[in-house]
Amino acid sequence: MTRPSRISEQTFDSLDAMMQAWAAEAVRIAGEDHGMNLDFSAESIARLETVLAARSPIPVDQQDESTRLWGGYFGEVLRRRYDCHWIMAVYPGQSGLGQPSGQSGSGQEMAMPALDIRGSHVYPLLKVFRRITMGPAEDLSAFFAKVTAALDANAQKKA
Repeated sequence: MTRPSRISEQTFDSLDAMMQAWAAEAVRIAGEDHGMNLDFSAESIARLETVLAARSPIPVDQQDESTRLWGGYFGEVLRRRYDCHWIMAVYPGQSGLGQPSGQSGSGQEMAMPALDIRGSHVYPLLKVFRRITMGPAEDLSAFFAKVTAALDANAQKKA
């Protein structure tokens, strides 16, 4: 299977640019390795699930990179739908949660990429990490439907 290009070694002007680069790489790999068209639509989340199932189990030493790759894509689907932006944020109540794998070792709170959608923080990389490590029970399509329904309902209340 194709490994991501050296995105981890690149420098980016912004977090948005870095996450977009990971997402573009996910699109390339899904197409080359699995014949899947990831087009940033809501419907593509089911195709992302198919890709993750085909790549499972992901070896522990590849989980962080895979989380950035597929989590970047998952987040970009949301970002494009809601015209929001990436931020670095600490997941609520998770002291010591450093990398998505939770292996910070310092006992300090550490920030991770998240989306700020009208004041709500969504953590797509954390959700993808859970999908990678816990399996299909952490279904991305169901999570996407739940999050978008909540965000859309919240927007209607404010309108």
